Amino acid sequence: MVGLVAGAVLGVLDGATAWFTPAVRDQIAGILMGSSMKGMLVGLFSGWFATKVQSVPKGVLLGCALGFAFALAGLSSFQNVGEDFTIQNNLRKIAGKHTWKFGYELIRTRYNGTASSLPGGTYNFTGTNAPFTPNTGISLANFLLGTVGSAVYTQDFASWLPRWWPHQAYAQTDWKPFRKLTLNLGVRYSLETGFNTKYGQQSQFDPATRDPSSGLMGAIVHRPGALANTDRNNFAPRVGLAWNFHRAVVFRGSFGVVHQDIFSTGANILFQEYLANATIQSPVGDPRHAFRLSQGPPGFQYQVQPDGSVPFIGTNFAGRGAAWWDPKMRMPYVMSWSGGLQWGFAPNFVLDVTCLGQGGVGMINSWDINAIPLDISRDPAVLNQIFQATQNFRPYRQFGGIRHFSNYGHNTYHGATARVERRMLGGLSFNAFYAWAKTLNEVEGDGGDNGITFYNRRLGKGRSGTDIRHRFVSVMNGELPFGEGRRFMNVKGVANHVLGRWELTWSQTFQSGQPFTVGFAGSPSRYLPGESQPNIVTTHQEAATSNWEIGANRFPTSAQNPYLEFNSFAYPAAFTPGNLGRNTFEGPGLNWTQLSLAKWWRIGERLKFQARVDGNNFFPVRQPNYSNPTATYNTASPLAFGRGFGTRGSFADVGTSNSHILLVGRFQF
Repeated sequence: MVGLVAGAVLGVLDGATAWFTPAVRDQIAGILMGSSMKGMLVGLFSGWFATKVQSVPKGVLLGCALGFAFALAGLSSFQNVGEDFTIQNNLRKIAGKHTWKFGYELIRTRYNGTASSLPGGTYNFTGTNAPFTPNTGISLANFLLGTVGSAVYTQDFASWLPRWWPHQAYAQTDWKPFRKLTLNLGVRYSLETGFNTKYGQQSQFDPATRDPSSGLMGAIVHRPGALANTDRNNFAPRVGLAWNFHRAVVFRGSFGVVHQDIFSTGANILFQEYLANATIQSPVGDPRHAFRLSQGPPGFQYQVQPDGSVPFIGTNFAGRGAAWWDPKMRMPYVMSWSGGLQWGFAPNFVLDVTCLGQGGVGMINSWDINAIPLDISRDPAVLNQIFQATQNFRPYRQFGGIRHFSNYGHNTYHGATARVERRMLGGLSFNAFYAWAKTLNEVEGDGGDNGITFYNRRLGKGRSGTDIRHRFVSVMNGELPFGEGRRFMNVKGVANHVLGRWELTWSQTFQSGQPFTVGFAGSPSRYLPGESQPNIVTTHQEAATSNWEIGANRFPTSAQNPYLEFNSFAYPAAFTPGNLGRNTFEGPGLNWTQLSLAKWWRIGERLKFQARVDGNNFFPVRQPNYSNPTATYNTASPLAFGRGFGTRGSFADVGTSNSHILLVGRFQF
């Protein structure tokens, strides 16, 4: 097909001398003889553009690109397809002490998705047939009897087709006002259109609309048009400087803001009631089965609306979800700053000391706004009544979870690094750095979480699960002193080919452990829905075992030394969330060694071969690296708490405990 298109276009080019110069026609012809449609489009556009800018003034450099990408993403059955069309243009102008840069990028993004549906139904055998007693009977008996406790039928009536336009434009200058001072000044503007779909088939929760399924206020509506106003106030400044105030010392500093895409990465969001859902079950409180398989389900029919939506059918409101996109959604942004010194304190030695920080502001998270407040009552009788029928006490009891997408997220990172580098001298070089940092956020989930309570999200603020407080990494590369031109065995021949001119690389990593949260199970008390941690009854220092070692016996688990003291924790009182925070303890640290021995052989003029032996956590001492311990407090199994360590990482993972040696051969030509 591409060949036919190429032949047709080449025929047209012969008579197109009024449109294209011979050079451009030759370029297009060369492109068309290839097999890449993307390359053809890019080449056509670039060739045309290059012809149009042949008279650009001296000192100006133009760059232009046109391309598109196509990808399959999402479900394993490839029910989601994404496309990006990109146009980008950059210009650079050198004028005196300024190097000006300007650019613009336009992206057209399209997603096509189809939700998985089961029109034949999903059957749950969880009820009981006789003697009609609630919470009795077993699932296998119901399955053998063919008595269905509940059934869910789903059918898709539309495709998820979001569309949006991100725009980016920037202007900046590299300005050298003095010989030893360079400034980088710039501003970037970002704009992204609001959430919308191709045919306006989207869902939005509206608290001011009456729900047709229940008659209560709060419903899912299907209105065409963008769900949020376009956020137009997104100017991002950039400032940087390099000041060589001393012969061997340079100060570097920067501050910048980067805006992030608004669109959530989740598939099929804001698309309720296009995947029709019908739930067949007995009324609340009726322990009998819904129907027998031999008789089939009672008849039902989806009420498809003209816009393709289908109202909810059934009484199982706990399983009915909704989503609410904030009409005032803004583009989130990340502020970054840094400042540090670079000092050449000796020939071929450099020391870098840098402080840096980042703050993510208005990051997009979704929270369940249909949550029961923790302070809904202090009366034990009322709280027990709520516990037995939580659905009836939700703010919108005709729904289960209602995910509200808004600029809830905020995270911060602060760190300091020190790095020493010795450039290659006498066959030896090394690079070592130490980082001391702290990362805080309010939820662990990327894009959505429930936390302790929606009504006070800051109760979950704590260390990020990816926070590594201390990290030291060193890499040394050295030529072994054996072989031709080196100190020992300075000979040619077979001995040099086999034993000479090998290089050794040694990488060593030390870092502190990852944070983890202590949970609980088996409590005799009742609690409202939501995340909860146990109470801590000692200090955190007393709760963590000092100078911990796993002990002489890793198995059985109960023989391990405990990482946490069981008696430092207790169950929280009924209907309270506990006083222990999130990620308040830190797991075992990391001690990871890597060695590599390599040598090159030249084969002719253009071909080289390398043999390499890589050892991971193997020499000089094998070091076990443990994962975080089991951290579920349960009085029924005290010997499992703070124990149950696994080893860290997979075969190729950072810090893996698996010792292995790799033999690698590599040709280069």
